[in-house]
Amino acid sequence: MTSYLGHLRLCDNHERFYSRSLEADSVGTAAELLSWRDEWRLAGWDGSAPDDAPQRLRELALVEQSAASNFSVGEAERLVAVIAALSTEPIPIKSVLLVDPIASFPWVWRKTLALLPNVSQWMPEPQGQGQLRQLQECAQVALRNGRLQPIGAPISDGSVVILQASTREVAKHWLSAMCQKTPADRLLVCEAGGDAVDTTMTATGGSGSGFQNPSELRPSLQAVGLALEMCWSPIDVGRLVEFLAHPIGPFSRKARFNLARAVAEQPGIGGASWNAVKEKIGATEDGKGVLESIAFWLEGDRWSRDEGAPVDALLVRVDKLATALRKRLTGDESARASLVPAVEQCLAVLEGLTEFKRQGIASLTPRHVEQLIVHATPGGTTNPGSPAQVGCIRAESSAAACIEPADEVIWWMPSTPLLPTSLPWSQAEVTALGELGVHLRDPQQELEALSNQWLHPLLVAKQRFVLVLPPAGAEEHPFRQLLCKLAPALTNSCIDIDAELEGAFVGTLSTNLARMELPQTPRFIELNAPLELPSWSQSYSSLSELFNDPALYALKRVALLRPATVLAAEEDNRLLGTLAHRVFEKFFGHSDALAWTNGQALEWFRGSVDELLQTEGALLLMRGAGVSQQRFKAVCERAICSMLDHLRAAGALRVRTEVCVDGELGNVPLNGQVDLIVEFPGSLTVALDMKWRGDKHYQEILRQGNHLQLALYSLLIEQKTGAAPVALGYFMVESGSMYVTASGAMPKAQVRTPPAGATASLLQQAKETWRWRAQQWATGQIEVVPIGAGDDYQGPLGTLHVEGPRTWDKDHLVLLGGWGQ
Repeated sequence: MTSYLGHLRLCDNHERFYSRSLEADSVGTAAELLSWRDEWRLAGWDGSAPDDAPQRLRELALVEQSAASNFSVGEAERLVAVIAALSTEPIPIKSVLLVDPIASFPWVWRKTLALLPNVSQWMPEPQGQGQLRQLQECAQVALRNGRLQPIGAPISDGSVVILQASTREVAKHWLSAMCQKTPADRLLVCEAGGDAVDTTMTATGGSGSGFQNPSELRPSLQAVGLALEMCWSPIDVGRLVEFLAHPIGPFSRKARFNLARAVAEQPGIGGASWNAVKEKIGATEDGKGVLESIAFWLEGDRWSRDEGAPVDALLVRVDKLATALRKRLTGDESARASLVPAVEQCLAVLEGLTEFKRQGIASLTPRHVEQLIVHATPGGTTNPGSPAQVGCIRAESSAAACIEPADEVIWWMPSTPLLPTSLPWSQAEVTALGELGVHLRDPQQELEALSNQWLHPLLVAKQRFVLVLPPAGAEEHPFRQLLCKLAPALTNSCIDIDAELEGAFVGTLSTNLARMELPQTPRFIELNAPLELPSWSQSYSSLSELFNDPALYALKRVALLRPATVLAAEEDNRLLGTLAHRVFEKFFGHSDALAWTNGQALEWFRGSVDELLQTEGALLLMRGAGVSQQRFKAVCERAICSMLDHLRAAGALRVRTEVCVDGELGNVPLNGQVDLIVEFPGSLTVALDMKWRGDKHYQEILRQGNHLQLALYSLLIEQKTGAAPVALGYFMVESGSMYVTASGAMPKAQVRTPPAGATASLLQQAKETWRWRAQQWATGQIEVVPIGAGDDYQGPLGTLHVEGPRTWDKDHLVLLGGWGQ
């Protein structure tokens, strides 16, 4: 295809019939015109065209002349060489039996077959008995003479059966049960979905027949596409995670998986999580080589998706991937069977890239690379883990291949056949090709041959023919329509597998299980032994879990149960909030930040935000994320200016970010990380927690005196410095608003005064709640609190209000029962 594209370009004077298509989609145009050329060649075209031939024929003849001395041979050229050899060499073949009519073969194949001895045509003959044979003969007459003559009486001897189920799964279970219960000389015809049928057969105690489903989505064939995706800028974070988490890649799978977790935590390359993983890798025995691979594949050069990447750079990457895959070919046969197609795919891509380089093409866009990979993988690859098993039933994936008789034939869910395509050329072009001795295919003749092939499964059945229909709503196959015309009563006698369960024909498909009610969520987990609350340092998050649902705390903090990790990077408020925290952390990392004007602050932000996004928020740099990126930048700019205005008005001396503090709540060790501590003259401080949004919610928290997190921060700061903050509050990034508990400290902030003594009261209630939960654990009881806990779950007087767990903890909550919550 790449070679033919080069010859199309050589012959292109910008006025050819294909010129505009070549400009719009060069690879796609070359592939389509190459398919024309191959079909003409197989039909006997010699590559020439007279001067009075239609334009498209003349211009493709020019391309053929250009390609004559430098073009890979195709099927037609190889057959011409075979014909030449057959004329001079002895032929070891004794005879040839053609299943398909000789007229259905391309012209060059017909010339080849004409040189072989004893070529004969297989003629399908009815193999059945009784009414089955009568139906077979009527079907043959209908196709040969075009005369539909329905059989006289309904088929009552059970030799022809039509079945249908509500789902494919039910039908597959019926098939497995029937094949195991009544062994027979059986042939299964399944043109689509055979691998799924095999899966059910093996899972239910049967044997798989070895159906293969060629697919370009096999993991081994995804490796080169994901590897080349790493060439482009901006990076696609989703594809980056796929590349790192994929089972097949150019360097250590363990290293890639750890990097994938880092990207899921901080979407980007080069952030703190990324560098932490690299440090651990560097400390390993082969760390140097892995770090070099990381630098090459992920931290090296990238190219614009619009301008494309140099062909030389793509060649180096594909060659490195092919080398890495070859090193893994020393494993077992299953691994080799999986990797060999990937190596062959890489070699085909290398061949295409080399041809592009020979043609002087400097760069390729992502679209070109994707098309090249598709054409390097025309048929996909099959699953090496699904061979035919001992004891399986005979199987065919094509109706045309059914030529050997079987006592019972089951045609599995025929629907939506692939019909012959019409000729894409004008009548004048077809006529001109005919005058050149080109014998083009006849779509009508192909359709007739296909119709005869559809009869094969019916004709080879000796005792019974079973047609399993797809679930209702699927397109009716022409064979089904013919069958119902010849035997109209079959339409009304279709067996409903679901309705006939336990009946004589269908029987029992599985063992009936006694219905069991789902367990209800218990009020307490009874340990029958005392249990002490952990003595390690607690955070606000852990205390909140203990106070609101001790069972959740026990699962997460004591049993250390973790939900399965889903490696994904998503743009949400949590990511935006984290990035905003990092912006302010970096901003206040400058010792003179409070002396900057708003203009200076904005200049700093605009010069540094792109680096932050590349390392920790690359989702906002992706194509299609432009609106989100600009909105994030605008919000941060407004928030920085608002924060500076608040701090100047308050006369702040310094701002510390992400301040770690520790201390005790009664006798409970406690730690926390305060987002912002603002320092004023006289050692006065204000503690602020930053939130992305939620003004109304956090205003109410302050007004009602439910600011436990801030109260704990106040306690820890007081224990560490000897003085509690003069005010606590929230800074809302999206709106730029600040809400504090006391007036005077932050003049421009909005004051939301809690009830008198609220902070001290919250701390006292927290101590009492800890004692209450500790007493429960001491009696061997861990309380299970449902979402939206009511009055029944509240503690003694003087304890905090129990709110119950949050919906985002359902991964843990399902372990406690009550799945319907």
